[in-house]
Amino acid sequence: MKKLIMLALCLALAASCFSFGSAEEEVVYRSLYSGEIGTLNYLTTATTNEFTVSANVIDTLIEHDKYGQLVPCLAESWELSEDGLTWTFHLRKDATWVTASGEYYANVTAEDFVTAAKYILNGANASSTAWILTDYILGAEEYFDSTTPPDEGEAAPEPFGFENVGVKATDEYTVAYTTSEPCPFFLSMLDYVCYMPLNAKFLEEKGDQFGLATSNENILYCGPYILSEFKPQEIRVYSKNASYWDAEHVYIDKIQQTYNKEATTLSPEMYLRGEIDDADISAAIAAEWLADEVKSQYIHPVRQVGQYSYFWCFNFDANFDAEYEPENWLLAANNENFRLSLFYALDRVKAKTVIEPENPEDLLWDTIMPQDISVYNGTDYTDMGALAEIEVGFDEEKAIAYRDAAIPELTEAGATLPIKVLTCYNPSSTGWAEECQVVEQQMEALLGTDYIDIIIQAGPSSGFLKEIRRSGKYAFMKCNWGLDFDDPVNLTDPFKETNNYNFMIKATDPKLYDEDGTMTYYKLLAAAKAMPGNDTEARYLAFAEAEAYLIDHAIVIPYGSDTGGYTASRLNPFEGQFGATGLATCRYKGQHLLDKPMSTDDYYEAYFTWLEERDALAN
Repeated sequence: MKKLIMLALCLALAASCFSFGSAEEEVVYRSLYSGEIGTLNYLTTATTNEFTVSANVIDTLIEHDKYGQLVPCLAESWELSEDGLTWTFHLRKDATWVTASGEYYANVTAEDFVTAAKYILNGANASSTAWILTDYILGAEEYFDSTTPPDEGEAAPEPFGFENVGVKATDEYTVAYTTSEPCPFFLSMLDYVCYMPLNAKFLEEKGDQFGLATSNENILYCGPYILSEFKPQEIRVYSKNASYWDAEHVYIDKIQQTYNKEATTLSPEMYLRGEIDDADISAAIAAEWLADEVKSQYIHPVRQVGQYSYFWCFNFDANFDAEYEPENWLLAANNENFRLSLFYALDRVKAKTVIEPENPEDLLWDTIMPQDISVYNGTDYTDMGALAEIEVGFDEEKAIAYRDAAIPELTEAGATLPIKVLTCYNPSSTGWAEECQVVEQQMEALLGTDYIDIIIQAGPSSGFLKEIRRSGKYAFMKCNWGLDFDDPVNLTDPFKETNNYNFMIKATDPKLYDEDGTMTYYKLLAAAKAMPGNDTEARYLAFAEAEAYLIDHAIVIPYGSDTGGYTASRLNPFEGQFGATGLATCRYKGQHLLDKPMSTDDYYEAYFTWLEERDALAN
């Protein structure tokens, strides 16, 4: 009986993988999802789920091609002024806005980029990406400050006209951005949500309804797809935009995403049955499939992009329930020896085996900034200055030594041992729960349960960032940051004074402050940001010193990438847009639906072909 069932499964697999439709049939890519989006407002969001929606329905001035090069998109061409401050973009005249039903609304014009900048820089709109403009665009910070509602009892801010901001429509199809100082990495910022356009007339029509995740009619569309069907916690359907200026390079007609809170668990079997075209594959399932002659042909390695950097954070603003002893945790978090004991006790290799059992070391890096993003004269930023001396990694002897040094200090400070360490995870993320369990068992075994008590708790599948990380409802947790542009300053944002990652500005550890009461890291960061924009070497060395400080004092523990292991998909990852920053890997444009799933052999064949083609371009 078992043999008959297995034979039936094999036949079903073969049929689902190798059946071909006629050229006229609609090409549909199907998947499940478990994390719902909270907004369609691409100018305020900062979450990956929401980026993925906007990346496929709204275009940017430029985009990445499949080799990682920046190429024209809504802008056909551009130039930089002699002083290195003003970037002028000439827009294509055939890009249009359409409604959710595909009806023409307006042409995309230069004024749409001015409208978007003004919206983002209105402090009342609370854009999560406003800092990208305020940090670099001339007058943007002053305008933002002038529009930010004052706290109760504070005076109203001084007015500052938007005409003083460095975003101008010089004619109907020409937009210019002026930076406050030379910004050589400015182009790499433009493939991102905060540089997407917004039609002023539509914004006025929608008012407060603009971007609400209640209807697909609350935004306009100028990208390759239209969100033609949108029923939260039920279904999302993207349909090819027939009016799209580059429709000939959109090969998938429809993307159908069905909500299921058990998507992670159900996807593999549904994929095998041919019901969906994509599935996350856990390490346990990958091991099982790889050992099976038939199933091994349906999975391949996850492509490494380096787009997200992962690091473990110590939280300095404990807002979790009293049963987990937040005050006691803060006594521990503000003790450097305690932090260092966990820093060296974390066996990153063992933890990474959850998602990459074969080569977990390949997913690790010893800095917050990933490698191969910023390079100066052939030297990677992560190998420059103070970062070149960084030592990160499991060290049993050091972990125990720092534990023994921390115990009397914690006792004297009034802490009660063991320290309860609330560690949260998102249940919709494959392998995160298992990873936390490995960390708990490994670190408690080394340091002792009389020293730490790691408590693992599942957060919500939807709204995890808002509910847990941004609210400070954790003690010690894996966090991440997605790179927005190609420069090390990008990886300082999670740790700025107003950050909602680990709230380090509230730290009371005296070792983190200079004699004048200023946190040392922020002095180093200010010095790095003050470096001339055209002196790359000096900038990189200064940022390396600031980053090394965070690591040396165990404010965070670098962890690396989280995209290891295997995946099951009928997409070729080397066909789509590629880039370590921006929205490239979120887009479906340029990808074909394969006739059969990609195997590991197919993957490496495609990868080596991609390398050859990329190298040929470079030569």
